[in-house]
Amino acid sequence: MVERPRPRFVRQHLRRFAFLLSATLGFFAAGGAISVAGNSVGADNKATAAVAPTSADGCDTYDELTLQLQWVTQAQFAGYFAARDQGFYQERCLSVSIQDTFFGTNPIDALVEDENGRVLADVAVAWAPKALAARLDGTPVLNVAQVFQESGNIQVSFKSRGIETVTDLVGTRVGTWGDGNDLELLAGLRRHGLDPATDVEMVTQSFDVGPLLSGEIDSMQATTGNEYAQLLSTVHPDTGQRIQPSDLNVIYWADEEVGMLADGLWVDERRFLEPGFADNVQRFVTASLEGWLFCRENTAACLDSVMEAGPLLGRSHQSWQLNESLKLIWPSKSGLGIAPKASWLRSGLILASDPDVDLGFGKISSGMGAIAGTWTDDFVKAAHKELHPTWIDLTGHRWHYTHGELNLTGD
Repeated sequence: MVERPRPRFVRQHLRRFAFLLSATLGFFAAGGAISVAGNSVGADNKATAAVAPTSADGCDTYDELTLQLQWVTQAQFAGYFAARDQGFYQERCLSVSIQDTFFGTNPIDALVEDENGRVLADVAVAWAPKALAARLDGTPVLNVAQVFQESGNIQVSFKSRGIETVTDLVGTRVGTWGDGNDLELLAGLRRHGLDPATDVEMVTQSFDVGPLLSGEIDSMQATTGNEYAQLLSTVHPDTGQRIQPSDLNVIYWADEEVGMLADGLWVDERRFLEPGFADNVQRFVTASLEGWLFCRENTAACLDSVMEAGPLLGRSHQSWQLNESLKLIWPSKSGLGIAPKASWLRSGLILASDPDVDLGFGKISSGMGAIAGTWTDDFVKAAHKELHPTWIDLTGHRWHYTHGELNLTGD
C-alpha cells in the first residue's frame, strides 16, 4: 500500500517532536522503537478481534491498529463497533482490534510503554480531563478527534431527599467515583461557594446504583446513559414499583456550567515520528467518524454491532445509552469530532483550578499553559472532506433526540 502524504499538522510539528525527543531523551525513554500495538492484550482486558479483511477491499496489505476503550463494551462506543462491522476500517486498509478498560485503570496508560516495554494500544477513547491531566503530568498525548461535545455527568437523588439544587447538597452524603472522575462535582460545589471537605460528606461509591438504593448515600454520581438508565430499570425500594423520572431529582453539571468534554480519541504524539503512523491515524479517524454517522442514521444495525461485541447489560439498556451518546455528539456546530475552543478552555480551567487533585496516575505538575497544543482538528477536517459527499449532515442539525425504552431488567 502506498503511504499517503502526511497531514499538514504532522508536517508542521515533526520538527518540534524531533527537538523534544532529543532535548528530553530521558523522559522519552529512548532505546528501541515503540512496539506495534494489537499483538498483546493485558490479562484484565477483553479484546474483540478485528473483522477479517478481504481482498475485495482493494488493499494489498492491512495495517493493524488497536483501540483502547475507556470502559467496558457498551453503546457508549457504538460508532467504533459499527465502523468495524460495516467495513469502514477495512475499506481504508485497516485491521482494527478493540479492547476494554476496567475500573481502576486509565485508557491513556495503554498508549505508552509499560514496565515490560509493551504498548498495548495505538488510539485510546478517553475522557478529556483525564487525558489533559496526563499531559500536564508529562505524558505527551494528543487529541485527534473530540467525538463527544458535551458532558453526560449528573448527580441524582430520590425526591424524598429534597436535593433540588447544588446548595441542597449541604450536610448530605454525596456519592463520588473519585480518581479524577469527580472533577465536575467538585467544581460544581465550589462554584456555589461550598467546600467539598466540610460542607458535604463525600462517600466513595461504586459504578452502579446499589449505594443509592440501599440508602448508603443521599445522592450519587451517574451518567445519563448508564447509571441513570439502571435506576429507571429498577424497583423503587420504598414503593415496590418501577422507578420513574418523576421519582428522581437530577443536577446536570453541564447546566451548572462545569461540564467537561467527555470521550475523545487520543494518541501518543511521539509516535508521529514513526513512518506511516500519521496515515494510520487519519484513516482510523475518518472510518470512526463514519461509524458514528452510520449509528445516527441506522440505530438498529448499530445496536446489533454492540450486542455482537458482548456488553454486560441488555439491548434496551444499550438502546437508551446509544440515544444518550448521540445526544452528546450532536448537534455539533463545527461538525462531528470538533469541539468548540471554549469547551476545551472550560475543561482546562476546571482541571487547573485544583492542582492537588489526584487523578490516579500522579499529581498535576503544571498549570493552564500546557493545555495549549493538546488537540488538533486537522485529522477531523481531512475526514470531513472525504465523508461529506456521502454524509451531507456532519453537524447533525437535522437529528432529533428521542428517549429509548427500558425494560424493568434492562434487557
